[in-house]
Amino acid sequence: MASNVEFNKQYAMQNVRIAIRLDDEGNSVGAYRKYLECIEFMTHQLFLDATQYPDAHVTDSVQKYIALCRQCLDRVEDIAKSSPLAGNVKSEIGPQCQNSPSIDLSLGVVPNNQLTIWPLTSPTPRATKVLSPVELAQQQNDYLIARHRARIERMAPNNQTTANLSLSLQRRLMENMAIAKQRQLVLEKKKEERLKRLQEEADRRFRCHTGMSPDELARRKLYTEILEYEQDEKWLLELRKKVPEKCKDSSFIMDCVHGIICDSDHPLSHLLKTYQYHVGQRACHVANMFASQKEANCFFDGKDNGCTFSTEKAQSISQSPGSDVKAADSTPKSSGNRTNESFCTKTASDHAISSLVAEVQSYLENLETMFVVTYEEFDDEEVRNIVRDLVEDYFFQPVWPHILALFRQSTYAKEQTMVEVMKCNRGLSPRDIGVSEKFCLCRNRSSDSVLSGLPPYNTVVQSFQSVVHITTPSKKLDQLVHSSQLICQCIDEFYSNLDSSSPQMGADEMLPVLSYIILKTEQPMLVGDCFALMEFIDESSLMGERGYCLTSVMTAMDFLLSLSSNSSLEMKP
Repeated sequence: MASNVEFNKQYAMQNVRIAIRLDDEGNSVGAYRKYLECIEFMTHQLFLDATQYPDAHVTDSVQKYIALCRQCLDRVEDIAKSSPLAGNVKSEIGPQCQNSPSIDLSLGVVPNNQLTIWPLTSPTPRATKVLSPVELAQQQNDYLIARHRARIERMAPNNQTTANLSLSLQRRLMENMAIAKQRQLVLEKKKEERLKRLQEEADRRFRCHTGMSPDELARRKLYTEILEYEQDEKWLLELRKKVPEKCKDSSFIMDCVHGIICDSDHPLSHLLKTYQYHVGQRACHVANMFASQKEANCFFDGKDNGCTFSTEKAQSISQSPGSDVKAADSTPKSSGNRTNESFCTKTASDHAISSLVAEVQSYLENLETMFVVTYEEFDDEEVRNIVRDLVEDYFFQPVWPHILALFRQSTYAKEQTMVEVMKCNRGLSPRDIGVSEKFCLCRNRSSDSVLSGLPPYNTVVQSFQSVVHITTPSKKLDQLVHSSQLICQCIDEFYSNLDSSSPQMGADEMLPVLSYIILKTEQPMLVGDCFALMEFIDESSLMGERGYCLTSVMTAMDFLLSLSSNSSLEMKP
């Protein structure tokens, strides 16, 4: 499997070229932002490789990535020093940094209202305005008139040449406008012929003898826009010619999808941004709606007229697990009312999350379908998988924090319980949790470290900790599978150092090991992540090893969550 650096090198190079072009054009502000975007993207890919493949060697591509990051950073520093606003940087940024809220990362818990949220802006319409021949002629005539007036002002009064110049100017203005109108008629005729040809191509691609559904009509319209956009972009026309020859080349397919999505004016890229904006807005809206149990119950009962949702109340429930929630219990309520309110809130929240998940899956399916519609050669299972993975990567990167914030509100109580369990049992060894003696990986019964001096399954713990930093559900699940496979590798390495054969591990012996590893990660956010994975991952993907791995992790979490904060995990193996 290719590393993230290898997988995204073409996209990184393309972004750097854009930054260099902006720099050459003198657009220092745009170049500054683009360089920073390139640095952020490349360092994130390096971080993913370092967490997903901790034993991998530093390749030439990694060294080139680092060198490229250094060059971009040097250029950012040069632009910042030469900027006239450089002196105001400290006064503008300094106070905000000093007053920024502190985050307690001792247990890896980040409050929802302090999550790193990518800003989602409403996608702007594509700039397709081109001056017509008549408009260009009008601009040229205005320029000629201005020059004529300046020349007349320099001439002596009552000069006979003035009248001749005026007549000559009028004749030239009329000629320019007549030629422009003729050109515009020719262009409009060509445009109509091209549009007719593109519509015929769209009719051929969407051949249907009966009436088309609204979705099919929307796809047909989008496909026509794509064809029309390609007529003005030479690289897209050349790309379409290469697709039939290289449709089996995975690198070419990846470069093709990367290029289209990175082109902000491409209709498919615009559609992706529109979907991202809608999902982010809806996730934030639903999260605020269920920020307070009282408002959630009013919404569920349909009593909107007497229910208001304030920002303060929305943020009150978005605090970190482990914070004081005793104030919420100070209001006296009957047991029956609390049960009914909790049930109503849970039902409404589950319905909203299910609806959001269905909407996201529909958007992803439509994006994948439009790529296949645009290029018929992509209608292959292997190619579809590549396109789907790339589309998911781009789609979830900015919206996942918004979605996760909503899921964490639903799993707030479980995360809080997990925090308490982790705090109370952070010092336990595998033997204390019930791990079989042969899988404790300890040098002797009185020691809790392996031969290397590190805690047991330390590599697996680090691999599990990296799951919360991944922004794509499918990659999160792949990382969980990889982390579970590392358990067997740790066992094999331990017994290999002892010159002994490794014992076989069964399902009953795996669960205590997973419980120990989850406990040592000190990442309660794994609860929300796994809950989100259960919602987003397709059922067909949960039938094999991936499904078994996720089910095992969820079972281990349920065991930890079943314990109260004062319960002891110590049990005899």
